Amino acid sequence: MTPAVADLITRAEALIASLTYDNSGSAGRGGNGGLISRDTIRKADELRLAIYEAKKGMPE
Repeated sequence: MTPAVADLITRAEALIASLTYDNSGSAGRGGNGGLISRDTIRKADELRLAIYEAKKGMPE
């Protein structure tokens, strides 16, 4: 696995965990009732940037 792919997987997993937390919390606590938190938006932006960086090295 290349470092770029590993980074994409790590960031995608973080975004999925954050979305799940925003929706339903953890162990019945927390969550945002389905509202997207700033932390989740930041993680989505980080994933977007990682995808952009990974695509730079790919042929068109």
